Amino acid sequence: MVLYFIHSRRWRENHDAAIKAFVGRAGTTLEVFLPDLEDHELMFSLGKHFEDGPLIPALVADAYRYFARLARDFGKPVHIWLFGRYPTYSFYKFDDRAVIALYSNSSAKKELPAFEITTDCFLGEFLAADTEDLKKECRKRAPQNLEAVIGNATPT
Repeated sequence: MVLYFIHSRRWRENHDAAIKAFVGRAGTTLEVFLPDLEDHELMFSLGKHFEDGPLIPALVADAYRYFARLARDFGKPVHIWLFGRYPTYSFYKFDDRAVIALYSNSSAKKELPAFEITTDCFLGEFLAADTEDLKKECRKRAPQNLEAVIGNATPT
């Protein structure tokens, strides 16, 4: 499973049991991409773009802690990728299928389109290539080191 999102608190809450069942199975992998809390320009931009903007850093920190707990309890994910570019979409990749959810260009809250795709189509190939490119651009962190990232990002 490969996940790329800002925090997806509601998705994590709604699918917590399924996520834990997945990472508890032998032979599964989990890769996670989250915003880099230490990238203050990114966090400022995310905060300005979303209605719940002031909460974004705390929600991202919550996602860091959620995946760090999974790593402690299940050994997955092995590392977290921290992105520093403003995302234009989120994605959730499961085996040979993926869900791509677009972000709005405005801060007004609204229903956003999401597309379920197979990985053997043009969009699936784009997603695979984008994932590999993200791994080259993102900072890779061990889950047990995420608390330090949260601490470094917190203004003193």
